[in-house]
Amino acid sequence: MKLKHLRFPLVKLPADTQLVLCLLREELKSTKFFNGLTQIGLDDCYYEPHLSTVVLACMGFEDVTDELLEFYLELLGKYSEKIEADNDSIMKQAMRMYGELVNRKRMNNEQ
Repeated sequence: MKLKHLRFPLVKLPADTQLVLCLLREELKSTKFFNGLTQIGLDDCYYEPHLSTVVLACMGFEDVTDELLEFYLELLGKYSEKIEADNDSIMKQAMRMYGELVNRKRMNNEQ
C-alpha cells in the first residue's frame, strides 16, 4: 500500500506521521468494533488486533512501559467511543489521539 495514494485532507504530512495516523485509524475502528461485541456478550476474542507496540515504536518511544501502554489504552478507549461511521470522524479522533501521544513523548523526553 502506498501512503501517497491515501486521501487525507489538505495537509501534507511526513510519511512516518501518515503511517502512525493510518495505524491509529485502524486501531480506533477495531476497538470500536470489538467493544461493541463485548457489550453484547461476545468478549475475549483471540483475533482482536493489538497495534499499540507498533504505533508506539513508529512514533519513536524507546521505552514502552506498562504505564505508557495503560495511557495508550485509555486514549484508545476514549477516542474510539467518539468515532462515527465516516472517515472524517475517524481521522479527527486519530489526530487528537496522535496529539496526546506526541505530548506524552515530549514529557517523557524532558524527564
